[in-house]
Amino acid sequence: MKDDDFGPLEPTPQAWLDWTSAKQALASDPARSAWVSANAGSGKTHVLTQRVIRLLLSGCRPSAILCLTYTKAAASEMSNRVFERLAEWVTLDDDALDDRIAAIEGERPDLLKRQEARRLFARALETPGGLKIQTIHAFCEALLHQFPLEANVAGHFSVLDDRASATLLADARRALLTATASEDDLELTEAFATVLELADDTGLEKLLSAIVAHRTPIQLFLDAAAHQGGIDPALRLALGLDSDETTQTALAGFWPLKGLNGAAVERYIGMALSAGGAKVTEVCRRLARGRKTDRPAAAL
Repeated sequence: MKDDDFGPLEPTPQAWLDWTSAKQALASDPARSAWVSANAGSGKTHVLTQRVIRLLLSGCRPSAILCLTYTKAAASEMSNRVFERLAEWVTLDDDALDDRIAAIEGERPDLLKRQEARRLFARALETPGGLKIQTIHAFCEALLHQFPLEANVAGHFSVLDDRASATLLADARRALLTATASEDDLELTEAFATVLELADDTGLEKLLSAIVAHRTPIQLFLDAAAHQGGIDPALRLALGLDSDETTQTALAGFWPLKGLNGAAVERYIGMALSAGGAKVTEVCRRLARGRKTDRPAAAL
C-alpha cells in the first residue's frame, strides 16, 4: 500500500489511524481549499469542526465563517462540538491547552495564540447572530429575506414546516371539492368524477398533491398550450397522437394483444392457477377473462 502524500503505509491499524489523522489535518488547514469525501461515521463533521476552530485560531472573524449542512440535526451537532471545544479551552491550564492546540495545528502555540484561544469562546458567543452553522434551506431563506425585491418574494414571508404545510393543503383540497360540488362547472365536475372512478378518493388526494407540487411546470404547459390551440392539441402533440385519434381507435389498436391467445399462455395460466399464490391467481383470472371478451375496453 502506498500513499502519494505520506509514503509507504504499513498494513497495521495504527498506521491507518496515523494516515487518517494526517489527512484530516490537511483537510482542516485553513490555508487549503479541500473537498472531503468519506463514508458515514468516518469523521467528516470532526474535520469540519477542526477547520472552523483553526480558522478562529488564525484570526478569522466568527461572523465571516459560514458552514452549511443538509439537516438541522447535523447543524446542531456541529455547533455543539465547536462551542464545547472552545468552552473547554477557557478552563484548561497552559500545558493542557498547548497540547490541544498542537494536536490540531501540529505545533505548540506561543503566548499570544494561547491567549487568543482562551478568548475564542467569548468572541463566538458575542458574535451577532452567533456562528453561522446552518442548513442550506435556512441560508437560502436568509438570502431571500435580504433581497426580496430581486427574488420577487414578499419581504415578510416565512417558511412552513411540514405539519403546517399538510394542514393548509388539506384545507385547500376541501375548499376545492366544496366549490366543485356547489358551482356549475360541468367540465371540472366531470374531471373529478373521472379521477374518482379510476382511483377513488385516495387517488384524488394524490393527484391534487402532485398538482400542487408541480404547479410551476403545469402552469408553463397551460400557458404554452394557449398558444397551440388549446390543451387537447398540445397534449396530442406531446403524446404523439394524431388529430383524429379517439378512445375507440386507440383501444382497437391495443386489442387483441399479439401472442395472448397462444398455447404458451394457456399453459402459464393453468400452472399459475394450480400452484401460484393469491396475487398470481388473481392476475391470471383477470388475464383469462380478458382473453374471452371481444370488447377492447373490458379487456383493458
